[in-house]
Amino acid sequence: MFRKLALAGALPLALGACMQNAEVTAPPVTVALKNQSATAPRIQGYKELTFRTHVVLDKEKMKATGGQPSSANMREVVGARCTVESTEFKATFITPAKVNVPVLKRRPTPAYVQCNAGEQSGRTMLKPELNGTVVGGASAAGLLTAAITAGIAAGRDNWSFIGNHTSGVSILVE
Repeated sequence: MFRKLALAGALPLALGACMQNAEVTAPPVTVALKNQSATAPRIQGYKELTFRTHVVLDKEKMKATGGQPSSANMREVVGARCTVESTEFKATFITPAKVNVPVLKRRPTPAYVQCNAGEQSGRTMLKPELNGTVVGGASAAGLLTAAITAGIAAGRDNWSFIGNHTSGVSILVE
């Protein structure tokens, strides 16, 4: 319960702490696998991501901030129709929504999110992230060892998709 409350409160902090988020009332959507026989054995579990859509209220104000939207200049769009899709899976949902995306063995392809809200649309990419592998080293030998370790780990470790904000995924529709 605390995790869900923390996730629900993190997006406003990421965007500036003033934006009010709509409540997610629908049950979580679980993605459908595109190639069941190839992808199902790679699944190590699922990660729940919260998807939200936002619109910039004043584009001139956004240009004044270097193209970065602020919470005071954004509004959440409720009811946008979205699709999240990669080579491995696909799901459709209405924002705001919680979506269960797979944690996979071996690196998956990036997932793309496309949202439409009336005449407005937006797109973003979800990058897969290797879970739990730390690579690094200050010396040439350390760098070589880290590179070899990373190559081996990439084939063995679990990969999950991360959002573009601490609470999940925010898609800007314009």
